[in-house]
Amino acid sequence: MKAYRSTWLKLHSKYENKARIIFQNEFKAIARKIPFETMDLENYEVFTSFYIERKDVFNAYLKVYTEIGGNHGKRVGAEINKQINEKNFNITSFLNEFQNTLINWLNQFGGQRIVSVRQNYISYINELIAKGIAEGKTIPIIATDLTKMINSRNFYRWQSLRIARTETTTASNYAATIASSVSGVLMDKIWISAQDNRTRRPPDSKFDHFNMNGTRVPLDKPFNVGGELIMFAGAPTNVNGTQTSGGNVINCRCVNAQLVRRDKDGKIMRV
Repeated sequence: MKAYRSTWLKLHSKYENKARIIFQNEFKAIARKIPFETMDLENYEVFTSFYIERKDVFNAYLKVYTEIGGNHGKRVGAEINKQINEKNFNITSFLNEFQNTLINWLNQFGGQRIVSVRQNYISYINELIAKGIAEGKTIPIIATDLTKMINSRNFYRWQSLRIARTETTTASNYAATIASSVSGVLMDKIWISAQDNRTRRPPDSKFDHFNMNGTRVPLDKPFNVGGELIMFAGAPTNVNGTQTSGGNVINCRCVNAQLVRRDKDGKIMRV
């Protein structure tokens, strides 16, 4: 587990940076479509809400999950093949299943996150507009200022990074689950946490990820984390459909390793 953890944390860092870049570019693209020069300073909240659409934020999520999840799922599949010493896992089968289910999965389980991220982005843009109004600026000046900010290197950079930290974990572990499901063999999953001073645990958090380390359950069964039953680290919802607590998933860096199940004689158990 120690070697797996070390490799994962390096991967997570790379995935996180890639996800941050995608989110930041997408948020910039969303803002560039807004015709700020036509807004009404008495009603700009309605204006921004109209132009910052859910579908655009959803597409940002879709791009991140496709990139991060797709890459991680292929890595997991390669590891599964090593465990069973054959090429049972097929990358094409994984990608087909992953892509075929991803849109519905994001709509069903990630919908609340997307709603929240969209609202936070609207609030951010509104704050920039309100600042210009408070400074006595006209619409053309505010529009010009916003265009400069949007085109700057750091526009929405840190906010994008915060989103990427959580979604990197979720996308990777979701993809790993899909990879296991098309492997043709029975699989278990093991919770592996970072095991450092950032890993959540009591008394600072009721969600003890530190002592979850090493917990093993069948692929189709949930982990019990602080009373919440979740299918994988970073899962947006519990198995009962309720939203997973932010304290259980935000900035989580845990990973679920996939392990081929064997019988008492050590033989691989097939589906």
